[in-house]
Amino acid sequence: MEKKYGEVGSGATTIAVRGAPHRLREILARWMMDVPEIMTLDGGTLGEDRYWIRFIDKDDRCYVAFEFNGEFDILSEMRVDSLAWEGEDFFASRWR
Repeated sequence: MEKKYGEVGSGATTIAVRGAPHRLREILARWMMDVPEIMTLDGGTLGEDRYWIRFIDKDDRCYVAFEFNGEFDILSEMRVDSLAWEGEDFFASRWR
């Protein structure tokens, strides 16, 4: 995940989708995912009309990255188990 999107937190907190700025929570709301179990991390632009957003799904205990287009259609999804990635540090760093 970090190879493709950079280190966690290195992306933006607002993404200009087709020139219009959108906060990460606004983007999640379009997919009805603006819920307490989802913790936004960062996002960005990949190229012509392709964007990404990364968040933590607290219920599944995993990092998730969605790629989407300017119509907010999800084009791909990547999930990484938080325990496999961070080990026990995941709990200390994210739940405070």
